[in-house]
Amino acid sequence: MAVTMLQDWCRWMGVNARRGLLILGIPEDCDEAEFQESLEAALWPMGHFTVLGKVFREEDNATAALVELDREVNYALVPREIPGTGGPWNVVFVPRCSGEEFLGRVLHFLEQQGQTVESVASVLGLGLRRVCWLRSVSQAIQPWVETVRYQRLGLFSGRDQPAPGEESFEAWLDHTTDMLHVWQGVSERERRRRLIEGLRGTALQLVHGLLAENPARTAQDCLAALIQVFGDNESQATIRVKCLTAQQRPGERLSTFVLRLEVLLQKAIEKGALARASADHVRLRQVLTRANLIEPLDEALRKLRMVGRSPTFLEMLGLVRESEAWEASLAGSVRAPAEEGAGAPADAQADARMGSASDASPGGPGCGPESLAQAEEEQEAEEPVLEGLKDIPEESGNEDGAGETGHPESAPGE
Repeated sequence: MAVTMLQDWCRWMGVNARRGLLILGIPEDCDEAEFQESLEAALWPMGHFTVLGKVFREEDNATAALVELDREVNYALVPREIPGTGGPWNVVFVPRCSGEEFLGRVLHFLEQQGQTVESVASVLGLGLRRVCWLRSVSQAIQPWVETVRYQRLGLFSGRDQPAPGEESFEAWLDHTTDMLHVWQGVSERERRRRLIEGLRGTALQLVHGLLAENPARTAQDCLAALIQVFGDNESQATIRVKCLTAQQRPGERLSTFVLRLEVLLQKAIEKGALARASADHVRLRQVLTRANLIEPLDEALRKLRMVGRSPTFLEMLGLVRESEAWEASLAGSVRAPAEEGAGAPADAQADARMGSASDASPGGPGCGPESLAQAEEEQEAEEPVLEGLKDIPEESGNEDGAGETGHPESAPGE
């Protein structure tokens, strides 16, 4: 579900989920300027925001983006959809925690601790009468609270292509799941009525058939049947193949590929197609064999693999982002010398960008003092990428070639 994806993604990024928004349904061909313009137009009442990352969702055939706000979500202002390229983009956020739900959680916690409201009333500074009064008020306003927070569900018919005004199953399911949780205090009959209210066509016929067969079925039972018929029916083998064949796309940032791969891995774990204990190993193998890596990162990851230390998702993402930052700074540092030496042979310029002078002939271009100094600076710049790997034992072959300016030979691949 999208709310779960939002919470997991925020946890991976170290972000408060109540400040996060998940934007779904962004077409692949939507350029960055158009994307930012659509967000600005829809989210400006929410204050300042930052786009933390994007990932392609194969099940939607569209891109999802994680947005962090500078404050917790304002439920009165947050839009449910953002007008954009290819149609409206769905906005997912963590549902609000009502005052009554919070009170229920407090009471449940007290019960688990062997305490009662009365036993802690003095600690809270409340007399017994006031505590009882609060309980009475809560019970009295319960029907009114449920009426106020009642929201009609969107429409779902089961069509492959939703008609105007209808929602895709994923979007409808996310909203319906959240609302069934909110409606916990409502009678089961009313929950079923509200669920049926949002159905049309084949989906409505399915639920009517289920209730005709067994009128005692709950709204949750009906929703489970709808998930079984219209939900993601990918087999374990299919999702496993998707994990093992995922590769970096042309023009795709390495960090974006790692995020997209993580979504597939978590989905495979949920379906039982992949053991959780093997996720780090599979992630490392896919990045080494299916992505374009710069030499320092490739060497670092192969060292980790040789000593049997597969990095976790957060460790992998940290190494990748550090590598991308190093590559960007290196590109900026060589841009000016490259422009000054525009007349130099193309091979020599390429060697300068990669921080290697091994192919330059003695006395030729790239062997002057400035180039040697630049090569030394680039070699020092590689150190942050390997900073966390100092405790890894060096192989004898690497020690022999540690001071060479040529590319060290990589360890054997898969």
